[in-house]
Parts: sequence; structure tokens; C-alpha cells
Amino acid sequence: MRLDGPDYILDLSSQPAQPPDAGSGESLRGRPWLSIQRKCCQTYSRIYRNRKGDAYEGRCPKCGAPVKAKIGAGGVSTRFFEAG
Repeated sequence: MRLDGPDYILDLSSQPAQPPDAGSGESLRGRPWLSIQRKCCQTYSRIYRNRKGDAYEGRCPKCGAPVKAKIGAGGVSTRFFEAG
């Protein structure tokens, strides 16, 4: 077995990839988010603003329960919430 062929070259000089945004190919870096403490499974995660810009949407990382926070006039300035 030869170990000097191109199949054994590993390039470590590149930057790590950012997580993609739900199929758009964009990074989540810089996107507005809310911090959600979920009571259902005692977990914490972030939810991100959707493409339309009218709500923040996400799911519980354990059970997959959806959570949605609508954006509207007269809203609040906090970024930390609890969800059932």
C-alpha cells in the first residue's frame, strides 16, 4: 500500500465552515436571534429570524417542538425568553 498518493493529503490551512442557514447556503453568523429556555425538555437554544423577517422560529433540540415569536410594533427589547 502506498501512502504518498493524493488520497492521503490533508489540508489543515483552511478556516472551519460556518453552519448553513436552512438550505440557503448562508451563514447564521450575524443573523438576529432570541435565546429560548424550553420547559418541555429543560434545554436552551437560539432561534433565528426567518427569511420573511416577521418572526423568530426554531425547534426544541430534544423533542422537536416548534416555537415561534412574532415580530411586531410595540414589542419588547429583551432577547431571553422561556417557552412551554
